[in-house]
Amino acid sequence: MPASLKLQAEHGDDLAVLFVECQGADDDVAEAFAWRQKWMGTQAMWTTERPFAVEGNGLPKFALLDVEGNVLLSGNPLAMKKQIEEAIAAEIKKAKSPPSGTPAALAKAWATFVKGDVAGALAACDKVGGGELGDAARTLRKEMVTRTEARLARAQWLGDNGHASEALALLEGLARDVKGAFELEPRVGNELAALRAPERAAELEASRALAALQQKMIKDKPFEESNVKALAKLAEKHAGTKAGERAARLARLARMEGK
Repeated sequence: MPASLKLQAEHGDDLAVLFVECQGADDDVAEAFAWRQKWMGTQAMWTTERPFAVEGNGLPKFALLDVEGNVLLSGNPLAMKKQIEEAIAAEIKKAKSPPSGTPAALAKAWATFVKGDVAGALAACDKVGGGELGDAARTLRKEMVTRTEARLARAQWLGDNGHASEALALLEGLARDVKGAFELEPRVGNELAALRAPERAAELEASRALAALQQKMIKDKPFEESNVKALAKLAEKHAGTKAGERAARLARLARMEGK
């Protein structure tokens, strides 16, 4: 667990770590245990649903997927540390490289996209004329739009599920990246405006308060009495918000300690 969390911290958005509970615990028990172990509060994700089966019953068990979702490695991670690190580095490099078959003439456009200038990258593709290179530019452009839409979908999910402050940060970054992109800038702008609307102010305030408290919990003993009281107080103050509901759930999980 610590090694996986370290990899997540080192690689950030370039790596998605998903922990799967596989010993029969329900969502509450699994999450309460993870908080007590100080494994929560990172970009790593958690689930009690197995996305796919892996061979054998021993623990720990891992599977490393490539950018297309194919299994690259699996087995006991304790015996494959170097292989895992090398494979992750190779996949990150692959993800940042132009899609297979992209002409060299479009490499600069892709590099612009990877650096975060979505509008500039799309504009570079639009400048390409017809013929085979034009077809390749349109294909590359479509890939850029698809990846940017995935970021927008992520921001929408965060906003809809009590993580408004995280959604705001993601949308603000997206707004900078797509400024000048005619089909993306309005969509991001509309989502950003909706999140900043007066009727969402309470949700945004609650999300910010919970995010700050969770950072404190990560540094302390997560379920020590002062944190549990703070969670209950936050839930009461921000009742009716999704972030408030999340705070109430965390307070409930804290009372499961030792079970």
